[in-house]
Amino acid sequence: MPRHPRFQVTSTPSGWRVNVPASLAESRKRERHFHKTKDAALKYAATLREKHRLHGESATAIRPSLAEAATLAEKILSPWKISLVEAAKLVASIKERENASRPIDSAADAWIAACEGLRPRTVDSYNQTAKKLKGEFGSRLLSTISAEEIQDAIAPPGSHGAAVLGRTRNTRAFWRWCAKRGWCNADVFDAIEAPKSSRDSDEISILTVTEATALIQVAEAQYPDAVASYALQLFAGIRSEELVRLDAEHVSAKGIELPASVTKKGRRRHISPSPTLVAWLAHYPFAPCTNWREVDKACRRLAGWDVSSRLLKNPDEPSRGAWPQNALRHSHASYAVAFGVPLESLLFEFGHAGTPTVLRQHYVGRASKKDAIEYFSLGPKGTKVPTVAAA
Repeated sequence: MPRHPRFQVTSTPSGWRVNVPASLAESRKRERHFHKTKDAALKYAATLREKHRLHGESATAIRPSLAEAATLAEKILSPWKISLVEAAKLVASIKERENASRPIDSAADAWIAACEGLRPRTVDSYNQTAKKLKGEFGSRLLSTISAEEIQDAIAPPGSHGAAVLGRTRNTRAFWRWCAKRGWCNADVFDAIEAPKSSRDSDEISILTVTEATALIQVAEAQYPDAVASYALQLFAGIRSEELVRLDAEHVSAKGIELPASVTKKGRRRHISPSPTLVAWLAHYPFAPCTNWREVDKACRRLAGWDVSSRLLKNPDEPSRGAWPQNALRHSHASYAVAFGVPLESLLFEFGHAGTPTVLRQHYVGRASKKDAIEYFSLGPKGTKVPTVAAA
């Protein structure tokens, strides 16, 4: 490269010429530029001198070590047909994203704070997911976390169940919330594979008689105020979201009145209690359970399921796996059908519209008559309800 290029203007038959050395030309070849007037040529030459002053002079003083590094870098990049400038821009872009990113622990705290005002159940679920993510990644920048790492943290291959599916949905909501703020790339989450749910396979899960017994006996021993709530779900099929809106005045031995303000679909329902439910309510009259959400999770964990509750400190390791979605309602319906309760009766009590086709598809053949008799004979304090009139 010429140390002091002159960019001399010369008059020629073709016009006023300005020579540009190959080392300074964009084409990397010696160039000749012709102009119609001398003023235009002089102006162009002045522009070239200014560019050389700003960029070229520093290039003439390049350090030998830098030149050696540039040569090595060019060799490394050559298989991918990437120039040094393109590589530099790529690295700069990565660093810009990192600088714009945030540590996952502080981002999770900000997300939870932004969720204030949502349903307590939703916020509690988000909190559990945020705790999981902070435990896995700590203060790592969001922009440095790969899809594979997220997958292993929230839903590793082979995992399944409602808890894993819920955690995946929550993490997706968190990631998209962060992406809108420029803290991470939203496309990263597209590679996450969500576990299959019971809805995906059109299957339901119910509790065995042993599991149902274990759950309600834990409630009797540890949280007596929750026993009636479990009895209403196990022996009447009350939805969990309806249970939290139910008042004591709605429940009696004569029947369970669910006004439109309580039911999921806004239609009044009446449920005639079975002798099994009457027996439980006689020992444990229904009243809304204080802090039901956490009490419910504590009972399920103490009974062996893989559920976390803030009420428990250092509980035993789970022995039964993930909690099946809507297990109590599905259990009641399956055992009731097996016992001989007509589908038409369940149709109204469950708040379904139309024909019993859906009930038949899900619940017929799910349990045996023998298990159904044993299920509806479960009574409080280890007693047995006469099975002749149990359901």
